[in-house]
Order: sequence, then C-alpha cells, then structure tokens
Amino acid sequence: MPLQIVGRSRLFILILSLSTFGLFYSKYYLQNVPDPVLADNTAAIPSTPSSIPLVSAFFPLSKSKHTMREYEWWLCQFLQPITTDIYFYTSAEMVPVVRKCRGSLHITIDITFSTPFDIPPLRDLEEEYQKMYTLDREKDLHSSALWNGKPFFLDEAVKTLSRQGRNYDYAFWNDAGSFRSTHNFTDWPSLTQGSALTGQKQEDLLFCRVPHPSHRYWQEDMGPIDNYFSEASFFGGSPQTVSWWRATYYAYHDHYLRQGHFVGKDQNLIHALFLLFPSRVIGVWLDDPDAPAHKALLPLENKDEGFLGTCGENWFYYQFWLASAPARESMHKIWESAARWTWGWWRQRHECL
Repeated sequence: MPLQIVGRSRLFILILSLSTFGLFYSKYYLQNVPDPVLADNTAAIPSTPSSIPLVSAFFPLSKSKHTMREYEWWLCQFLQPITTDIYFYTSAEMVPVVRKCRGSLHITIDITFSTPFDIPPLRDLEEEYQKMYTLDREKDLHSSALWNGKPFFLDEAVKTLSRQGRNYDYAFWNDAGSFRSTHNFTDWPSLTQGSALTGQKQEDLLFCRVPHPSHRYWQEDMGPIDNYFSEASFFGGSPQTVSWWRATYYAYHDHYLRQGHFVGKDQNLIHALFLLFPSRVIGVWLDDPDAPAHKALLPLENKDEGFLGTCGENWFYYQFWLASAPARESMHKIWESAARWTWGWWRQRHECL
C-alpha cells in the first residue's frame, strides 16, 4: 500500500517496495534550489579519481558539545588521510580551515549556503525548530538543522557533480567529525564489503546496528524512535537510492513535525525509517553472544573493546566494517598496540571482526 503524505504544499507518494517507488513533487519542492557556489571550482581533478565521492559539511555552532579546536582536529583526521574524492559544504569563513586540513588532495568546497536553514527542505522552519527544541532533552547541544540537512546535501552534491560530467555509481555521506582518533584508512570505504557479506545488491542496502527486539512493537504513528541502535554518521548508495532517501526522509520529517513529534535528531527519524523499510538495511549485531570476544571474559568498561573484539569505539565501528582487508589488518595492529597501555592489559584480546 502506498503511503500518502500531504503538507506544506508538497505531495509525496511512496510505494513501499524494495526496488521501485513512485515519487511526485509539487512545484514548491523543486524550485528555489540555487546554483552551487564552489570555492574550489577550479581545483584539479586527479587523473585517477576515486570510484565514489564522500559528501560532508561543517557549519560553526554558537553552542556545541565540543570546542572548535576539537572539531578542527577531527576534521583534519577525516580530510588529510582519506584519498577518496570529497564534496564539502561549509560557510565562507571556514574555507581556509578546510583547505588546510585537505592539503593537496582533491576537494570540492561548496559555500552556497551560510547555514543549514538556507536549504529548501528547512527554509522557513527556523521558528518551528525553536518551538520544537523544548522537546529535546539535550536542547543546548544539538545542531538539528545540520543533522536534518544531510539527505539534501548528499543528493544535491551528486546532482552537482553529475552536471560537471562526474558521474559515480555510489555516493556516501560521512560526518565531518566522525574520525576522532589515529587511523590508517585511505581509500575508504571499500565497496566490496556489503555485497560480499549479504549477497544483496549494493544499491539496495543501508547499514545499521540491529535494533533491540522490543522495537518490533513500534508503529508508524508513534513517531521517531529516541534510542541508540544506529547512527547517522554514514549513509548512502547509488544516485537513485540517494534521491529516494532524500524524498523519504523529508516526507516523514514534515509529517512528524506537523503531528508535533520531535524531529530534531536525525538518527531518531532514521530509526523509524529503518523499521518501515527493513529490506533496505544491513544489520550488525554488536552484542553478538557468539562472537569470540563475547565467549571469553566480559569486556571491561573500555570504549575501545566490545563483544566483537578490540574495534575502537562502537559508535564508529562502521569505519572498520567498511574498510579493505589491508586497512583492517593495519587497524588491528594500532588497536592492539594501544590496548597494551590500558587497564586490563593482561587480558586475552580478540581482533575486531
């Protein structure tokens, strides 16, 4: 059965099917997308471009969980080692920092939007978001507009690159601050991992942690799910899937916002979409009782060790999971070396699965 959602002069018709969907936009949604303003439009494209682009963004916040110094360090951990093509949205004042972190590697810097509220799906919603913040248990620390801008940024970057004659089979969003420790990932992510493990076509897959069994009782009208069984740091797929995700995400964003639900955390809305479209999702059971590390001693309170082994922080496990075999082996050595200097150094440890 199709789901019809009408609101704010938009009509979305989504056919709940793995391979096909119907999508109709009103004129309102298609207009007012400005031509991109690229700070590095003349940057040389490498002779051997990567097979995918990574899309990201950073807009400074007046209030944040972290300092600007922390964000800059994380930004450089992402932009300096990763050789994959990067399309980056930011404000004009942040361009020097982005260029410094990226160095000589290719990057497209897009300064079309000064804030996430400038993008069409969120335009004129700033007042509604201010009202919605009263529902947020961490209201002083969240950047809801940037979080909810990710599907738009990814899809628009793919379209901009296509107009430049740069067409890719896949494209992915990656949070600018998601690489928070030393790593050896370079040509990342590896596209072979998803289809090799699941047998499903890569263009039909999303990746997340397996949700708790209690969520089987969730119903669509309950709204977004405020829980931690997935995250929004990384997502993507084929250009068609990226466009589908954008349309689906904003259809439910607007629908739940009109109903008075809190939509300020993208992962809460994503949780709902995962349960609505489970056939598109790859699941990883981080607490797998059959994993070797789980069968051994229970993990200590160590952020770098879990039931899948010594894998770094669970929150960023996807980085290892999506890496090539050589990169994984290199990270095993880094984590094992670091573990020798932690409490519990005497314990048996297992390589990350």
